[in-house]
Amino acid sequence: MDADAGTFRDRKRERTREQLIAAAYELFAERGYDAVTVGEIAERAWVSERTFFRYFPAKEDVLWPDSAGQLATFSGAIVARPAPERPLEAVQNAMLELGRVMGMDPAPALLRARIVAQTPALVARDLLEYSRWEAAVRDAIRERTGAPDADLAPAMTAVVAGGALRVAFDRWVADGAAGDLVAMIEGAFTAVEAAIRP
Repeated sequence: MDADAGTFRDRKRERTREQLIAAAYELFAERGYDAVTVGEIAERAWVSERTFFRYFPAKEDVLWPDSAGQLATFSGAIVARPAPERPLEAVQNAMLELGRVMGMDPAPALLRARIVAQTPALVARDLLEYSRWEAAVRDAIRERTGAPDADLAPAMTAVVAGGALRVAFDRWVADGAAGDLVAMIEGAFTAVEAAIRP
């Protein structure tokens, strides 16, 4: 296969995917999640409904388009942290490092948080995503430390880190994304450390 042709097709796929995500967010903002159909999202993006399902298995998946890739990146960042770092410290530093490098567009993050809060079915999906995040952190800590499955420490580290992230993110959303999310996450972890080591 010609390399240029392959690159062109990849760019076209990525553009179509981005158009579908943008169309979904626009429609959800206009009418609410439940009032929007997959067909309407596809029409807004100038593609067929069948094309939508080639990119996303279900309507709700368009709100978490990069979940698996982000988890893999984050897990790798935890594993790659310097060996002397304690597990919770490694999770914190990986999170802050990625937050600084990747940044976050506040508009879609805020909109998704509001859509989820208003849609019971999406609250359940959000909890599932959260549990996947915890599992990824737990497994990354096990890989770093060689802890056996019976050891509760990796799972507890994931729960504590997840709690710090959630508190910081919820405050960021409540403030209308006016603050620095990375600084808020750092502050949440500092509060955890103060609670553990007064």
